[in-house]
Amino acid sequence: MIKQNISTFLFSLFAIICLGIAAYFINHQPIFTIILAIGCLIFVLFAISEYLYNKNKNVLIKLNSGSSGVTINHSKLSLIRHSLGYFILIIMGAYLISLVGLDYRKYERRDYLFVAIGLYLAIYYLIKFLKTLAKFSHKEILIINETGITLHSEKMMWSEIKNEKIITTEESSGNSQSKYVVKYLSFNYKSKTIKFKIDDLDTPDYFIIQYLKLYGNRLNKNNFGNHLNQEIKSNFSVFENILKFKDLFSLDEKQLSKSIQNIQLLAKNNPEELKKYCESISEVEESNLESIYYALSEDSENWIDFLSDEFIRLFKIAEENPDSDKIFDILDEIFCDVEYSPHSKKVVDFLYHKLSHSNDKIRLKALIFIDLWLSEKDINRSNTVIQKMVKMTKDENWKIRWCAHDIVSSYRLFNDDEIAIPFQDKIKAKVNNQYEIN
Repeated sequence: MIKQNISTFLFSLFAIICLGIAAYFINHQPIFTIILAIGCLIFVLFAISEYLYNKNKNVLIKLNSGSSGVTINHSKLSLIRHSLGYFILIIMGAYLISLVGLDYRKYERRDYLFVAIGLYLAIYYLIKFLKTLAKFSHKEILIINETGITLHSEKMMWSEIKNEKIITTEESSGNSQSKYVVKYLSFNYKSKTIKFKIDDLDTPDYFIIQYLKLYGNRLNKNNFGNHLNQEIKSNFSVFENILKFKDLFSLDEKQLSKSIQNIQLLAKNNPEELKKYCESISEVEESNLESIYYALSEDSENWIDFLSDEFIRLFKIAEENPDSDKIFDILDEIFCDVEYSPHSKKVVDFLYHKLSHSNDKIRLKALIFIDLWLSEKDINRSNTVIQKMVKMTKDENWKIRWCAHDIVSSYRLFNDDEIAIPFQDKIKAKVNNQYEIN
């Protein structure tokens, strides 16, 4: 919000400065007054665009079952801004020519340079000006709907589209050393990669991302060949448009931070739907649960109750199906500030009972996780959890013995002989993954 206000303020300030200088030149160089007045209008349009772009960043789109798609066109504000900029350069070209006149017989050598530059500016930017004006009549530049993506009238079906995302790159114009940020819609279609610039569209990138996920996920893609038999999700959740964990961390640092804040805001505004959504996911492998838990763990002071309940719920699911390694990967993304929290104690009590589980894998995972949920005040020799860990240094499974020793020794509460493990365990740990039991 602060950044938004600063950007809008700066563009507004530049507009006022241009207007003030234009007023100064009105009686001296009318041409400069015209140029600066147009510049003032351009900065006003920039301020409006910046304000509108940032205003709706946290708005989440909900589609009803009757939504047929979204049609995206060129931004009128952007086209007007570009047109005015080109018009300024055309005026500058005409002005340079007017300085030397049209009588070439009176030209000095430098006059030809002025004319050449003036003609280049006038002709080159007149062509760009006319092309920009033509874009006002262009319709349906980009269409995103339940069947796929249509780009410049070329229809592409979801069944042949993969890895759709918004990418941000830095580019420079010609030989210029200055760089500017450009955003593209990128996706793989059949055997080629499509990249389409979206900066000058009337729909911002954060809405396009949502539309891609909303419409891309509405159909059962496994049966895409028979469109008539597609099942459209009737109870679509606003949380479905959150990026998956891998995609989330493919963003740059600023975008990642912004996305995490957006997830936190979404959860804050829809706590009941959040709980319902997480509990509704049956196939965790392709879900975005990791992203949700990671984002909320960044604000664990406010979400520890929810996160602790989710941790226990998912661990129970993993307990019923120990081969589901993905669930344990998701649990890794739940981390909380557990000091003096009754909710963390609830998780510790739950995991304590799992330390005696008959399945080695569940026992090992409970051991690893319980260390993360213990608060500093719980770490003492008399604590039943710590005493249980000491006993686990004698477990039948060498990986459990090794992990128990590794955790307990980090507490520095016991002598080496009290928690000693066989030397062979240490050797095995050098050449094996001691944190996983298949």
